[in-house]
Amino acid sequence: MDAMNMAVRASALALAVLAALGGAASCARSDDPVRESLDAMVKAANARDVKALFAHVAANFEAADGSSLADAKANVGRYFAAYEILDVSIRDVKIERGEGAARVRLSAAMSGQPRKIGGLEGLFPSSATYDFDLRLVAENGKWKVAWAQWNPSGAPAP
Repeated sequence: MDAMNMAVRASALALAVLAALGGAASCARSDDPVRESLDAMVKAANARDVKALFAHVAANFEAADGSSLADAKANVGRYFAAYEILDVSIRDVKIERGEGAARVRLSAAMSGQPRKIGGLEGLFPSSATYDFDLRLVAENGKWKVAWAQWNPSGAPAP
């Protein structure tokens, strides 16, 4: 995989995980445990804290493209390391609840400043927006992302 494809894949995967990764929401109750998980992930993403971020991702996480939890951790770690400054926000959050699971649809925006070493500023985007479809599950008293699909905002779903 060439460097540009790797950067785009890492960017999409990072945003996918980050999306479950708060901003303004249609479900704005502060005592909502699903929303609390989303807010914690945004906070971790903005701090580039991989451990805190993945505390909200299920052990059996799988992305729609077949990426595993290990793939996500590796890509997010590289992505976080590539940025001096990173700002993630989510909006248009829609939460549908089921028995022990929740479907979350949202738009996630990322902006940042790639590190100015080794040409990274040309490989990683300074901004991107993706639409996400997530499945969160209740696991050990926390809501965690178990599955994620994402597309660039405005692109048709696959």
